[in-house]
Amino acid sequence: MRANAYLVMALAVVLVAGSATKAVAQTSDDLFNDQKLQRIDIFVHSKDWALLKATFDENTHYPADVRWGGQAARNASIRSRGSGSRSATKPGLLIDFGHYVSGQTFLGLQKLVLKNLTQDPSTVREFLAMKLLRRMGIAAPREAYAVLYVNNAYSGLYGIVENIDSVATQRILGEGTGYLYEYNWLSYYYFTYPGTDLQAYAGMYKPVTHESESPSALYGTFEAWTRTVNDVADQDFIGAVQAYLDLVPFIRLTAAQAYLSELDDFLGSWAMNNFFIYRFSGKSVHQLIAWDEDHALWFVDYPVTVGHNENVLMRRIMASPGWSSAYLATVLEAADVANQVDEAAPGQGWLEAEASRVIAMVRDAVYADPYKPYSNDEFELDAARALSFTQQRGPFVRCEVARLTGGRPPNQPCSVPAGVRSIR
Repeated sequence: MRANAYLVMALAVVLVAGSATKAVAQTSDDLFNDQKLQRIDIFVHSKDWALLKATFDENTHYPADVRWGGQAARNASIRSRGSGSRSATKPGLLIDFGHYVSGQTFLGLQKLVLKNLTQDPSTVREFLAMKLLRRMGIAAPREAYAVLYVNNAYSGLYGIVENIDSVATQRILGEGTGYLYEYNWLSYYYFTYPGTDLQAYAGMYKPVTHESESPSALYGTFEAWTRTVNDVADQDFIGAVQAYLDLVPFIRLTAAQAYLSELDDFLGSWAMNNFFIYRFSGKSVHQLIAWDEDHALWFVDYPVTVGHNENVLMRRIMASPGWSSAYLATVLEAADVANQVDEAAPGQGWLEAEASRVIAMVRDAVYADPYKPYSNDEFELDAARALSFTQQRGPFVRCEVARLTGGRPPNQPCSVPAGVRSIR
């Protein structure tokens, strides 16, 4: 009991100290400043908050005021969000600043995701994965950490995640007027051709923008793209698929996710999952945006070609020697970026140093979190596993790429040190 009281007191000191250094002119970049623990306050009717938690599997909106950094959004809405992460005790939240007040934004943002971190006891997997992706120039949302207070009561450590909408695509991709979709997992799907019925595509690709347009405008390009991937002759494949997919950012995203051992992405263990896809205005070309990376940094010996044979699109791209080489080169680039010497932490690579910094930054908030679905010991164990991944993944990946490219005999498997979490 005394230890818990100390932790709450220590957390309060951190927050008070942070509140004394408010910036005069704050922007969304300040909100997503991951060098410090942010504080977000939500004020909602107590009955609405209890109802939101009691019906956490529903998407009902409730009015609330939101405060951060001395600024407030009045009459915003909050609702439960997430898939497997939905919780009655520590709900993930979507804040919609314009749900009740048309056109209202906060720091230029239309919406904001508060991730409850219930599926990752380390609390750092998604944060580190997204930061590596952004460091490599790959399309991914901004993320930071916040302690959340609801009606002045500490409600736990949350991840602040940039919502993917037209504001985000304008920042990330340079335009926001095109067609944005969130992929909706229905079953194991590997880019096979579902046929001409556009309802099959409507089920998989949920429109975020242009929602009221006709099915042909929304889904006709998906039908043509998928049919092309499955039917076009080998010698024409790369040219044909480039009419629908910007291959360079696609290869960079999938290769970086392979380095990160992300189990639940476009090529993951559950087939295609967890991405947004944007079709540029006036064009048929698409680009993927990373989403939900909390199954990253898992197995040090996760193969770098997982999902390639099963997924029709990836299998056919990788049949091209040039694109296969580009993919493996990007895997090695991810290893180089992750393991760049960190000047602030001599002897550590950048990703390892970042993991150490963030674990230390959130530790008190995690310990004091009364609603997390794991113990403090489980946090420490899983944080240590994530940190070990940042130390061990680079050597394994370099060995694996050498084996795939002829620099190492293919019958000599790459290994990991004893005691390191292994997929085998």
